[in-house]
Amino acid sequence: MLVLTASPAAALLDPVAAEIPYQVNHSDRIAIGTVSDIEARYAYTIFTITVEEWLYNPMPAETIKVRTETGTGFWTEDQPEFEENEEVLLMLKDLDLEDRLFKVSIGFPGKHPVSDRDAVIEELKVQGKWQEGDETGGDEFESEVEEEGEDTGPESESTPFVGSVWVLVAVVGAVMYIEKRG
Repeated sequence: MLVLTASPAAALLDPVAAEIPYQVNHSDRIAIGTVSDIEARYAYTIFTITVEEWLYNPMPAETIKVRTETGTGFWTEDQPEFEENEEVLLMLKDLDLEDRLFKVSIGFPGKHPVSDRDAVIEELKVQGKWQEGDETGGDEFESEVEEEGEDTGPESESTPFVGSVWVLVAVVGAVMYIEKRG
Protein backbone atom coordinates (compact mmCIF):
# COMPACT_ATOMS: atom_id res chain seq x y z
CA MET A 1 0.00 0.00 0.00
CA LEU A 2 1.36 3.41 -0.99
CA VAL A 3 0.37 6.28 1.27
CA LEU A 4 0.74 9.84 0.05
CA THR A 5 0.74 12.69 2.53
CA ALA A 6 1.41 16.38 2.38
CA SER A 7 5.18 16.63 2.15
CA PRO A 8 7.94 18.29 0.16
CA ALA A 9 7.09 15.85 -2.62
CA ALA A 10 3.88 17.69 -3.31
CA ALA A 11 5.40 20.20 -5.79
CA LEU A 12 2.40 22.47 -5.74
CA LEU A 13 1.97 26.18 -6.16
CA ASP A 14 0.33 27.85 -3.19
CA PRO A 15 -2.91 29.29 -4.68
CA VAL A 16 -2.26 32.61 -2.90
CA ALA A 17 0.95 33.04 -4.92
CA ALA A 18 -1.06 33.18 -8.13
CA GLU A 19 -2.94 36.26 -6.92
CA ILE A 20 -1.82 39.74 -7.99
CA PRO A 21 -1.84 41.19 -4.42
CA TYR A 22 0.61 38.53 -3.22
CA GLN A 23 2.85 39.04 -6.24
CA VAL A 24 2.89 42.84 -5.92
CA ASN A 25 3.79 42.47 -2.24
CA HIS A 26 6.71 40.13 -3.06
CA SER A 27 8.19 42.06 -6.01
CA ASP A 28 11.01 44.60 -6.05
CA ARG A 29 9.88 46.07 -9.37
CA ILE A 30 7.13 45.68 -11.96
CA ALA A 31 7.69 46.36 -15.65
CA ILE A 32 6.01 45.98 -19.02
CA GLY A 33 8.19 45.14 -21.99
CA THR A 34 8.94 43.04 -25.03
CA VAL A 35 11.27 40.04 -25.18
CA SER A 36 13.99 41.19 -27.59
CA ASP A 37 16.66 38.49 -27.19
CA ILE A 38 17.04 34.99 -25.79
CA GLU A 39 20.41 33.55 -24.68
CA ALA A 40 19.98 29.89 -23.73
CA ARG A 41 22.71 28.21 -21.69
CA TYR A 42 22.82 24.66 -20.35
CA ALA A 43 21.27 25.31 -16.91
CA TYR A 44 19.70 28.75 -17.33
CA THR A 45 18.44 31.24 -19.90
CA ILE A 46 18.84 35.02 -20.04
CA PHE A 47 16.00 36.94 -21.67
CA THR A 48 16.57 40.54 -22.71
CA ILE A 49 13.46 42.66 -22.18
CA THR A 50 13.03 46.05 -23.84
CA VAL A 51 11.19 48.01 -21.15
CA GLU A 52 8.24 50.05 -22.34
CA GLU A 53 6.82 51.04 -18.96
CA TRP A 54 7.71 50.74 -15.27
CA LEU A 55 4.66 50.27 -13.05
CA TYR A 56 6.53 50.03 -9.74
CA ASN A 57 9.96 51.10 -8.52
CA PRO A 58 11.29 52.32 -11.89
CA MET A 59 14.91 52.53 -12.93
CA PRO A 60 16.49 54.34 -15.90
CA ALA A 61 16.97 51.31 -18.09
CA GLU A 62 15.70 50.77 -21.61
CA THR A 63 16.60 47.08 -21.44
CA ILE A 64 16.87 44.61 -18.60
CA LYS A 65 17.84 40.95 -18.39
CA VAL A 66 15.69 38.28 -16.77
CA ARG A 67 17.24 34.98 -15.73
CA THR A 68 15.29 31.74 -15.50
CA GLU A 69 16.65 28.48 -14.13
CA THR A 70 15.71 26.60 -17.28
CA GLY A 71 18.18 26.01 -20.10
CA THR A 72 19.01 23.78 -23.04
CA GLY A 73 19.77 20.81 -20.81
CA PHE A 74 17.86 21.68 -17.66
CA TRP A 75 14.19 22.37 -17.03
CA THR A 76 12.51 23.69 -13.90
CA GLU A 77 8.75 23.40 -13.65
CA ASP A 78 8.08 26.66 -11.82
CA GLN A 79 9.98 28.96 -14.19
CA PRO A 80 8.28 31.20 -16.76
CA GLU A 81 8.80 30.62 -20.47
CA PHE A 82 9.18 33.41 -23.01
CA GLU A 83 9.10 33.80 -26.78
CA GLU A 84 10.96 36.42 -28.79
CA ASN A 85 8.82 39.54 -29.46
CA GLU A 86 6.36 38.52 -26.72
CA GLU A 87 4.89 41.45 -24.78
CA VAL A 88 4.79 40.79 -21.04
CA LEU A 89 4.08 42.34 -17.67
CA LEU A 90 6.66 41.08 -15.17
CA MET A 91 6.80 41.02 -11.38
CA LEU A 92 10.55 41.19 -10.74
CA LYS A 93 13.04 40.43 -7.98
CA ASP A 94 16.43 42.19 -8.12
CA LEU A 95 19.43 39.91 -8.70
CA ASP A 96 22.19 42.34 -9.80
CA LEU A 97 21.19 45.98 -10.24
CA GLU A 98 24.49 47.03 -11.86
CA ASP A 99 23.97 44.47 -14.63
CA ARG A 100 20.20 45.13 -14.69
CA LEU A 101 19.63 41.42 -13.94
CA PHE A 102 16.37 40.17 -12.43
CA LYS A 103 14.32 37.05 -11.92
CA VAL A 104 10.55 36.76 -12.13
CA SER A 105 8.95 36.90 -8.67
CA ILE A 106 7.08 33.76 -7.64
CA GLY A 107 8.20 31.88 -10.77
CA PHE A 108 5.80 31.51 -13.68
CA PRO A 109 2.82 33.23 -11.98
CA GLY A 110 4.89 36.45 -11.93
CA LYS A 111 4.67 36.66 -15.72
CA HIS A 112 1.43 38.27 -16.90
CA PRO A 113 -0.12 39.39 -20.17
CA VAL A 114 -0.02 43.16 -20.68
CA SER A 115 -3.82 43.12 -20.36
CA ASP A 116 -3.34 42.72 -16.56
CA ARG A 117 -1.84 46.23 -16.38
CA ASP A 118 -4.94 47.93 -14.92
CA ALA A 119 -5.43 45.22 -12.27
CA VAL A 120 -1.77 45.55 -11.22
CA ILE A 121 -2.04 49.35 -11.01
CA GLU A 122 -5.19 49.00 -8.89
CA GLU A 123 -3.35 46.69 -6.49
CA LEU A 124 -0.36 49.04 -6.35
CA LYS A 125 -2.79 51.80 -5.32
CA VAL A 126 -4.40 49.56 -2.68
CA GLN A 127 -0.98 48.76 -1.21
CA GLY A 128 0.09 52.42 -1.31
CA LYS A 129 2.93 51.65 -3.75
CA TRP A 130 1.60 53.48 -6.81
CA GLN A 131 3.09 56.85 -7.60
CA GLU A 132 1.92 58.81 -10.59
CA GLY A 133 4.82 58.91 -13.00
CA ASP A 134 6.27 55.54 -11.94
CA GLU A 135 5.79 54.32 -15.46
CA THR A 136 8.14 56.89 -16.94
CA GLY A 137 11.34 55.76 -15.24
CA GLY A 138 13.58 58.40 -13.72
CA ASP A 139 16.50 58.82 -11.35
CA GLU A 140 15.20 56.44 -8.71
CA PHE A 141 17.86 53.83 -9.60
CA GLU A 142 20.68 55.62 -7.78
CA SER A 143 18.63 56.16 -4.63
CA GLU A 144 17.43 52.55 -4.74
CA VAL A 145 21.00 51.26 -4.68
CA GLU A 146 21.86 53.54 -1.74
CA GLU A 147 18.72 52.56 0.20
CA GLU A 148 19.16 48.84 -0.41
CA GLY A 149 20.57 48.25 3.08
CA GLU A 150 17.60 49.86 4.82
CA ASP A 151 15.15 47.63 6.66
CA THR A 152 11.80 47.96 4.89
CA GLY A 153 10.00 45.58 7.21
CA PRO A 154 9.60 41.84 7.35
CA GLU A 155 9.33 39.95 4.11
CA SER A 156 8.34 36.36 3.93
CA GLU A 157 11.31 34.11 3.23
CA SER A 158 9.02 31.23 2.35
CA THR A 159 8.52 30.20 -1.22
CA PRO A 160 5.24 28.92 -2.60
CA PHE A 161 6.99 26.12 -4.48
CA VAL A 162 8.36 22.83 -3.40
CA GLY A 163 11.33 21.71 -5.46
CA SER A 164 10.98 19.19 -8.24
CA VAL A 165 13.86 17.23 -6.69
CA TRP A 166 11.52 16.14 -3.90
CA VAL A 167 9.01 14.88 -6.45
CA LEU A 168 11.76 12.78 -8.01
CA VAL A 169 12.75 11.48 -4.56
CA ALA A 170 9.14 10.48 -3.86
CA VAL A 171 8.75 8.72 -7.22
CA VAL A 172 12.03 6.82 -6.83
CA GLY A 173 11.04 5.89 -3.28
CA ALA A 174 7.65 4.63 -4.44
CA VAL A 175 9.24 2.56 -7.23
CA MET A 176 11.76 1.05 -4.81
CA TYR A 177 8.98 0.25 -2.35
CA ILE A 178 6.87 -1.45 -5.03
CA GLU A 179 9.87 -3.45 -6.28
CA LYS A 180 10.66 -4.67 -2.75
CA ARG A 181 7.09 -5.83 -2.24
CA GLY A 182 6.97 -7.60 -5.61
